[in-house]
Amino acid sequence: MKKNKTDNNIKRAKEFLSTSPYVLWMLLSIITILFTVTHYPEQSKTSYSYRIGDVAKRDIKAPKNFFVEDKEATDIKKNEVKESVKIIYDFDAALLKKISSNIDAAMKIPRELFKKADEQTLEPDPTFAIVLATKPGFEEKLGIEISKEVYSILYKHQFSSDITMILTTIIDKILTNGIVANKEILLKETDKGIILRTIGSTEERTVNNLKVFYGPDQAKAMVRIEGEPLLKGINYTLSNLIVDLCQKLLQPNITLNKNETEKRIQEAETQIKPILYKIKAGEMILREGERVDKVQQVKLSALQDQAEEKDIFISSTGIALITFLSILVVYLLFLKDHKKLQPAHNKHILFLSLGLILYLTFAKFSTYIAQSANPEAMWDFSSLSFFMIIPIPSAAMLTCLFLGFDIAVFFTIVLSLLTSLSFSGSFEVFIFFFLSSITAAYWVKERQERKNFIIAGFKLAAFNVVLALSLGFYSLAQPDVTILAKEMALAFCGGLFAATFTIGFTPLIEIIFDYTTDSKLLEFANLDQPLIKRLMIEAPGTYNHSIIVATLAEAAASAIEASSLKAKVMGYYHDIGKLGKTLYFIENQSDGRNRHDKLSPSMSALILIGHVKKGVELAKKHKLGNEIIEGIIQHHGTSLIKYFYQKSLKSGNDTVKEENFRYPGPKPQTREAGIVMLADVVEAAVRALDRPTSARIQGRVKELVNDIFADGQLEECEMTLKDLHQIAKSFNNILTSIYHSRIEYPEKSQGKNGTSKDTDRQSAKKENTNGNTPQKDKTDLKRLGL
Repeated sequence: MKKNKTDNNIKRAKEFLSTSPYVLWMLLSIITILFTVTHYPEQSKTSYSYRIGDVAKRDIKAPKNFFVEDKEATDIKKNEVKESVKIIYDFDAALLKKISSNIDAAMKIPRELFKKADEQTLEPDPTFAIVLATKPGFEEKLGIEISKEVYSILYKHQFSSDITMILTTIIDKILTNGIVANKEILLKETDKGIILRTIGSTEERTVNNLKVFYGPDQAKAMVRIEGEPLLKGINYTLSNLIVDLCQKLLQPNITLNKNETEKRIQEAETQIKPILYKIKAGEMILREGERVDKVQQVKLSALQDQAEEKDIFISSTGIALITFLSILVVYLLFLKDHKKLQPAHNKHILFLSLGLILYLTFAKFSTYIAQSANPEAMWDFSSLSFFMIIPIPSAAMLTCLFLGFDIAVFFTIVLSLLTSLSFSGSFEVFIFFFLSSITAAYWVKERQERKNFIIAGFKLAAFNVVLALSLGFYSLAQPDVTILAKEMALAFCGGLFAATFTIGFTPLIEIIFDYTTDSKLLEFANLDQPLIKRLMIEAPGTYNHSIIVATLAEAAASAIEASSLKAKVMGYYHDIGKLGKTLYFIENQSDGRNRHDKLSPSMSALILIGHVKKGVELAKKHKLGNEIIEGIIQHHGTSLIKYFYQKSLKSGNDTVKEENFRYPGPKPQTREAGIVMLADVVEAAVRALDRPTSARIQGRVKELVNDIFADGQLEECEMTLKDLHQIAKSFNNILTSIYHSRIEYPEKSQGKNGTSKDTDRQSAKKENTNGNTPQKDKTDLKRLGL
């Protein structure tokens, strides 16, 4: 059940893809979107990219007035300004107050214990163990860790306020002078000075004497120097303790402010205006053959900047509209109602669409490779000569091969136009691919053997060489032999590549799209094909009939300039549906018994009609292709099975309907199918003539062709009366040759002595005149097959 449902879904999907017009709009949208996305507007801009020392390949003039910025001079000016900006340092005035406050708060914690003991005279001074308990709080307030020994010394002096005063005084002197974190970096600004900005206020001052500030090590050394007057009279141990505490408590209060410095540099740079000079419209910037110098390179860079000021959205919209309209116009005017595309319209358009996408991808990929190899190449014709090697003509050859020359021309117009857009809208690219493609298509339209593709490839290669030479003379002001030789070589290789791609893609397209080419027809024309061999063995009468029909069809097609190969192959396979019920067809009945004698006329008609359906099934099973299948379906058209229809009428059946005795059709849609119909009817009728003389054959052919024409069977295959006349004439010639009268030879004649005289046929028996047992004659062979 699920399998049937899946099959039905697949069938509906295939029917939708093959019949819905929405598929065509979807293909148009996909091509337009893909082409627009992959072709950015910069590809349509003229590039002025040159390096210093390059040789100009063409004259370059200013298209309009514009200003050129001397970037080097501007950069020099900006560097000067940058160097003149003074570095910003921050002065932390609150650091001294913070450290002093921390010292005072820390000393008060243990000092309070001694103060309480003084107030309570009966209480002794606190022991060191009691005071030691305040050490964590002391360290937390002070901000540094101290050893137990240091705390013991402070304990002995009862954390005197004098110690606090000395510590604060020494730190005040040093921080007031200023401590910088990295004095080496500071001293680099000695020549221009610095700006010292007080944190927390707008106050700032310029400092030129930078040596006055202390570095971290210098500040530690200054502790002992600044503290020397204050530490006189104090024991050595306490003096060293105070110096050590000061050194640990000191921190840099002057720091580099990188953000503010960078901000002021940028502000100064913004005040510098670019150094410009004006280029007037028409001014010659660079002459062909000149070497590019520094000044010209600056001008070209400015000109390139001017060219890049294009609105990407507007340019992309333009590309999309050109793509959309070019495809739509060609389709509506030339392809929509084209008869060759009608039987499977969506399939043919899908084939053309995929071909367009594939070969435009080749072109895009080629431009990508070229740009990657030389990003700064001039995008003009002389530097784009590599495009000649792209096998774009192969697309036209394949289109001609499967759909015909006229459709290939229309397809080439669109492909050449879009390919030229890939190369900056180059007129030379369009001309090259258009002429090369339609010429290639013309050379493969007549004969489609594999070897003919190679011949067409060499002819195309030679034509491309001439075309490249012509475009070189047109495009280059002074043609260069080296450039021309390169273009001619690329064009020659492009022609060969086009043929190679055609040969390679043909079998693949035949499989994917179920197309039939002459090459495929030649394979089916081989009489060793399984179906033909089976027909020869199982239905020799039908086989003989099919061979003669194919011969008639081939001759008739040649007479009216139709495809003789297609007509011949259709003739070979048109009656393969008779396999399986061969004895129900009179050409295979050798015993004189007609199987239809025991059947009703309607049943006999169904059997005859059924051979068309059976033939289609066999053709699909053996993948004979749509064209042969169409020949099988159409070779009887909607013609009437007259014999059984008349027999049914004579039987007295008043309910006989003529449509029940007609083949389902359709009528022949091509001239080749029409020829096979005529050949099929004529061969069967002439075979039944008693004495097939030339006059009788001509009369019978004329009668049958007129009947088929009058029945309207040929009204859909574009066959003219002139064509019918030529067809009948070719039929008469061949049928008269096949069924001509022959000389009747006697079996034996009497000689002078009364004995028999041998002819080409011997008697089966001889009289025994001597009464002896007759000897067997070596030429008296047994009858075979009995």
